[in-house]
Amino acid sequence: MKTPVRIGLIGAGARLRGVVKRLLERGNGQIVATGLYDPDPLSQEAARKNFGAEIFATEDELLASDADWIFIGSLNCHHADQAIAAMRAGKNVFCEKPLATTFEDCLRVRQVEKETGRTFSFGLVLRYSPFYQRIHTLVREGAIGRLVSFEFNETLDFNHGGYIFGNWRRDRSLAGTHILEKCCHDLDLANWITGELPVRVASFGGRDIFVESNQELAKKIGPSPDDASPAYEAWPDPHRVSPFSPGATIFDNQVAILQYTGGIRGTFHTNCSTALLERRFFLCGTEGTLRGNAYTGQIEHQRIGWNTPVSVFDTKSAGSHGGGDPVMAAGLVQTLLEGAPPLATSLDGLHACVVAFGLDASADNGQMTDLQPYWDAISRSDSTSPT
Repeated sequence: MKTPVRIGLIGAGARLRGVVKRLLERGNGQIVATGLYDPDPLSQEAARKNFGAEIFATEDELLASDADWIFIGSLNCHHADQAIAAMRAGKNVFCEKPLATTFEDCLRVRQVEKETGRTFSFGLVLRYSPFYQRIHTLVREGAIGRLVSFEFNETLDFNHGGYIFGNWRRDRSLAGTHILEKCCHDLDLANWITGELPVRVASFGGRDIFVESNQELAKKIGPSPDDASPAYEAWPDPHRVSPFSPGATIFDNQVAILQYTGGIRGTFHTNCSTALLERRFFLCGTEGTLRGNAYTGQIEHQRIGWNTPVSVFDTKSAGSHGGGDPVMAAGLVQTLLEGAPPLATSLDGLHACVVAFGLDASADNGQMTDLQPYWDAISRSDSTSPT
């Protein structure tokens, strides 16, 4: 009987536990979780209940174990060092987004991946969504002619925003910025759907909702009628602080403009406290228009012309991830068991990070960012032979 593929977890928070749970369910016993490292006793206990995996006292001890793959779901600031250590220990790697919190760390991950020849799968779950796959296919098939301009966004439920501002994600030194930590998914989709990379970007952002002076907002709304959870705090987190408490260093709203290599122009908007939820793409081409919202799973398409009909595609994949989680799990099974190439790679993650780095630089310094130096540096790094 073939030996199961063994995976070890670094950072066994709720997100990674969910990824691994789906993976094991689809692995039919051919994939097992054998060990984990997480300094948080609550995460340790939750992972033990889910998987029965051995808990290691240090990251190095886990990397010295018999795990074939290391799945990383730790604080974002640790992703690069942990992925590098895992690959140098002979392990293949699945890493949650973002790839890293600095450009230099992103390049280090890529270089070690080349040096070691290990497989690196990246957690851009929206790439796997039937909803976004359909949009990508329609654009590629010429449903709107040549893409000229587009809008995209991610507006969050107020409790989702409260969750972000109530835990470690509020701290830029641990998580990176909001547009990196949360919205790198959306930036990746824009790169993927357009088939291009941005060359110039600009952005404005601020923290106008989750500030101490707005604590009265929660009192105005009142507790949840379902379970009496305070407003903005319905998402469970054992380490929660008030989302309105001082100390947050990320934006809660941000807008951006992007110019791509082939001339396509895009705008992006994110807000962490809304009532009408959208993860929407609105794509305008020379011959037609597409509009889709991942929360509904529906895509509208209309050709430009007199009285042209509107076609509606229901992808049956509603929700913020557009049904991508089970599809990603199925893809991971193929990668782990059959060696299939990952749909989302470290290079995809690096490209998304660069866009976020450029947008945040613009928001911080008030100037437009030229991304060409980043792309040139990546080309130089990728052309360098491993030593």
